[in-house]
Amino acid sequence: MTNSVMTNDEAHAAGLKVLSALGWPADSGFADMDPQFWEFTTSHLFGQIWSRPGLSLRDRGMVTLAVLLAVDADRGSMNHLRYAHNLGITEEEIRELIIQVGFYAGWPKGAHAMARFSAILKEPGNGWAAKREAAKETS
Repeated sequence: MTNSVMTNDEAHAAGLKVLSALGWPADSGFADMDPQFWEFTTSHLFGQIWSRPGLSLRDRGMVTLAVLLAVDADRGSMNHLRYAHNLGITEEEIRELIIQVGFYAGWPKGAHAMARFSAILKEPGNGWAAKREAAKETS
């Protein structure tokens, strides 16, 4: 991954690679809104921004979560919360991030974020349950 200018095809391929590393579906549930918007998002946001050197995907995930939670972005934060475990971010780290953001961005935003994360943890097959089970087996 370099910070040189990419062609649209290169950016799209890089974006799909990032989405795969995040564990997201290729359309991430957003293509239903507008396919052209999602194509632009895949190529530019994930292909050109998320694939830049300098921060790991895990670090970008943490930064992105903090910002999305601070601005109380419902839809934007859901996939980041849902799939953060694919980047090695732990449930405990998400909870601490929410507490930290809650005090700086406003307690209602923190409470809303914690409610969203708690709802995700209750989703069937969410991936977080498998992480919990694996942690129990190693302890």
